[in-house]
Amino acid sequence: MPAQGTAQESSPAPLAPKSPIDPQPRAAPATPGEPAAARASAGVEAVLAAQSEAWNRGDFEAFTAVYAEDATFLSPSGLTRGRQEVLARYRRRYPDRKAMGRLSLEVIEARALGSDPRDGSPDAFSVAARWRLTFPDNPDRKPAEGLTLLVLRRHAGRWEILQDASM
Repeated sequence: MPAQGTAQESSPAPLAPKSPIDPQPRAAPATPGEPAAARASAGVEAVLAAQSEAWNRGDFEAFTAVYAEDATFLSPSGLTRGRQEVLARYRRRYPDRKAMGRLSLEVIEARALGSDPRDGSPDAFSVAARWRLTFPDNPDRKPAEGLTLLVLRRHAGRWEILQDASM
């Protein structure tokens, strides 16, 4: 996300409580009659909202916890492979909270890419979004913004980012 890094400030589906070991929220239990695709889409949006909240707290560990171990991150500055390298990249690029600014993400489009053979629910999504960093502590600094394309998959009951192309 913000190529420099974002998540939408929408009202995603209610989240189940997080455990201290699991920084990623899980979607609340299904509502009877709610289509599987809608639940999955809400789960993906909840991940992005939690990621934005983590960024805005200055918590890079939680922000990058949703990346797959072998994630690929593309930006104008290059290619980064692996969750730990993505984390290191963000730490280098944003050395303190003031440099991080405040992140928001507007989902432009989310498309289901595959389905779970057991129940037909989506197990992969492509998400196109607009990210924006504002700097409330530095009003003279212009906001930074761009686009991101994320590919997420459901793995072990959680959504994780496989690929992030942020421009």
